[in-house]
Amino acid sequence: MKATPTRPALTMCRDDVIGRMEQGQPFDEVENVIDLADVSEDQRAALWLMAFAMRDQGDQQRDARAHLALVAEH
Repeated sequence: MKATPTRPALTMCRDDVIGRMEQGQPFDEVENVIDLADVSEDQRAALWLMAFAMRDQGDQQRDARAHLALVAEH
């Protein structure tokens, strides 16, 4: 996703991610969009965190606990 002279890439990506989340697009598809975004790693991480926070709270907790369990095994 290339930025226009008046809209920075991060702004365009943020708006795209918000739109996709509000439309109910599956989180893994939104993650793929974020992975391909033409932004820095820090900006990509911030976009992911924003999208994660937009999910249902129960889904957030379930996935966070599953990830924690995976890293606890290593």
